[in-house]
Amino acid sequence: MKLISAIVCSTAAIGGSLVVPGAASATDVHCRSEHGSDVTVIDGETACRAATDGNGLARASGIDGVGYANATSGATAIGIGAAGGVGASEGAGGVPVAVGFGPDAVALTSTVDEPGTRTFAISIALEGSRAGVETGEQAVVCLGVAAFAWNADSGDACLATPFGLWQTD
Repeated sequence: MKLISAIVCSTAAIGGSLVVPGAASATDVHCRSEHGSDVTVIDGETACRAATDGNGLARASGIDGVGYANATSGATAIGIGAAGGVGASEGAGGVPVAVGFGPDAVALTSTVDEPGTRTFAISIALEGSRAGVETGEQAVVCLGVAAFAWNADSGDACLATPFGLWQTD
């Protein structure tokens, strides 16, 4: 009976700590760029940078991480770094999205539009993993145990999990 009480009390304590709001300590910075602007915000170890030419649109966010977005030739670039991760995207056309979440996570996405197309590519890396998409080379890379990358233009994709790596040919 004491074992069951201990399990119930422990479960209640853990559940209560997840439900009861605590003081947030995350540092958030957000950068937005369009019409040829270049915006950089640094707050301690958190940072973001968004840069464009006259035709691009870039959004970057650092939430206790580093976000970077660079958009040229009409691209819409999104880069998000959170909880110690880095998300960096850049595009000469297309829609590159990069999300790095967790310590030592790095996601890199780069797009290049071919004439008459609108490329979309996304990379997501979680704690200690790497994910990357390079549309000019049509390559996707996933390293670690929690990474995903997809190039919608070529259909190439990869997924790294604790159980192994899956990758299209």
